[in-house]
Amino acid sequence: MDSSTLEVAGPADGPGIVLVHGSVVTRKMWLPQLRGLSDAFRVIAPDLPGHGALAGVPFSFEAAARGLAAVIEREAGGKAVVVGLSLGGYAAIELAARQPDLVSGLVLSGCSRNFRGALGVYLKTVSALMRRGWLAQSRAAAEKKTRALFPPNLSDVAEAQIAAGVYPESLGAAFGEMAGRDFSGLLARYTGPVLILNGEKDSFARKGEQAFAAACRDARIAVLPGAGHACSLHQPAAFNAAVREFAERCRGGKP
Repeated sequence: MDSSTLEVAGPADGPGIVLVHGSVVTRKMWLPQLRGLSDAFRVIAPDLPGHGALAGVPFSFEAAARGLAAVIEREAGGKAVVVGLSLGGYAAIELAARQPDLVSGLVLSGCSRNFRGALGVYLKTVSALMRRGWLAQSRAAAEKKTRALFPPNLSDVAEAQIAAGVYPESLGAAFGEMAGRDFSGLLARYTGPVLILNGEKDSFARKGEQAFAAACRDARIAVLPGAGHACSLHQPAAFNAAVREFAERCRGGKP
């Protein structure tokens, strides 16, 4: 990854926080966190493969983990708290399982479920249909769905995200990678601190949060009242406060 694939804010010598976006959107979704956490932290938001400036790179968890590792090594001095939402959270788990030495802590949002059994079969089927072009989300529909994620007070962030593009074509590959993968098993390989941070209304992710926490050696669960799946957008101030407190804990004190 080069600088054209990143948003970076905060002091160059500050402790690193790497933000990993969800599917279809890009690094621009993290503007409220880049603004809210960069007073004391080096905040870095890269694009995932298949999205934004990396739209031409096929998505895989291997490619995502490799890219995130390079970002941490180059931009965060080799160590960072990694914050992931939805697909980005699963990518963060993959990174922590592969290269735990780079991850000082994990914040996982909207990604505390495995897609196995009947759910995995369903997701694999959807992936196959998308890859063959038999099932697709139009760009217009993806833009409409993306706009709906942003509350009115984040209209500027919504416009920045729409200007950066939406990438529904990445869903087929992402779904195929997620189907059948044991993310809680991967998470068990990571011995560092974990914060599972879900929106109160994200019922799908919340069904698995206890099991995911149980897989960790050091995990806490926090719930943001009134927030849904994209809780970093629905409750940005509360999300930022939770990430800040966790990041301070990971470095053993306050900035």
